[in-house]
Amino acid sequence: MPPATETVLRLLDHLYEAAASPGHWANFLEEIKAEVSANKAYFVLLDPDGRNNLSLQSGFDEQAILSYETYYSQRDVILQGLQQRVAVHGDWVGNTESLVKQEVFRGSEVFNDFSLPNGDIYYCEASFGNTDNELWGGLGLSRSEATGEFQEDVISLLAVLAPHVKRAMGLHRTLGHLRTENADMRCSLESVGLAIISVDGEGRVVRLTGPARKLLNARDGLELDKNRLLASALMERLHLRVLISGAAATGSGKGTNQPVRLEGGFSPQAAAKLWSAPSGGAMLISRRPPKKPLQLVVAPFRSSEIFLEDRPAAMIFVNDPDAVPASRASVLRALYGLSPSECRLTDLLVAGQEISKAAEQLRMSVQTARFHLKAIFQKTATHRQADLVRLVLTLPGVG
Repeated sequence: MPPATETVLRLLDHLYEAAASPGHWANFLEEIKAEVSANKAYFVLLDPDGRNNLSLQSGFDEQAILSYETYYSQRDVILQGLQQRVAVHGDWVGNTESLVKQEVFRGSEVFNDFSLPNGDIYYCEASFGNTDNELWGGLGLSRSEATGEFQEDVISLLAVLAPHVKRAMGLHRTLGHLRTENADMRCSLESVGLAIISVDGEGRVVRLTGPARKLLNARDGLELDKNRLLASALMERLHLRVLISGAAATGSGKGTNQPVRLEGGFSPQAAAKLWSAPSGGAMLISRRPPKKPLQLVVAPFRSSEIFLEDRPAAMIFVNDPDAVPASRASVLRALYGLSPSECRLTDLLVAGQEISKAAEQLRMSVQTARFHLKAIFQKTATHRQADLVRLVLTLPGVG
């Protein structure tokens, strides 16, 4: 008998919430455990050394988890049966009886010294193989003797949920990697010491580096108002808004020369002069004497190293002429994730070297240099050397 639609939809809601927000995995396990009258619910997560990790579970105490992970997982006849099934058939759903004969299981060490003391007699699992046809994860349930074996209704429910569980676990891993890359990138941006402001497709500020925040807190030439970057001088404010609007439109894929809606304090002549927004540009921001004007560059931002939460469409680089310049390599690594070899090749191309001469200077083959250049194009979202050179030359405050 197929599971009720309402039940499946409710469990899927919890499942995909968990994929996006790891703190919700416990909610999903509690829900499915209650739905099928199970004692415990857990994820089978196989470590590289072959041990079953029970870090995502509901119903086990800490001592049971520790003893299973360090000892019994390597002696678990059910897990061994699962691995064999997945190796041969790929994804699999079923109960204990489908994996190992009941007398073999009840005569095993894992049954008598682990399952029985923890009140677990019957099991039902949905397990998955990855692209290499190795077991890497799945969803498991257990019941006591009093509750009874898992019947076809529970197996049918797991069969419906199984592809979604696999997809959600993959999404969980992907988002985890992206969060890590996101954190690494932010640390890298902070480490180069540049004042960098990222804005979304609507021109709203989504992130500031420490130096940028320090400049804005000084309220000398630039300030933040309702999450938008403003210049203190009126005509500079108009110019900056146009640059940001155009760059953000280009970075978000809306094309160049977007019309800009200008409100408040601008003469009709000024508005008409700057109505069509270019794809970013450069300008000076006046400060109180004797400070020199800030050098500001606005550029569209489209990169494979994109922030997950922020989704920036443009980057605003603010340079204080009196500050110590950052190295070009450190900025390229922070913004675009370029490797040291890719940074060195970029430097030579910006200096006007041909790819063959640059390869010779770097003591690599032309084929290897072209491979690096292709990676550079992909990371910086450029397509030609001229585009790459133009991008690099717009980086302010770089030594």
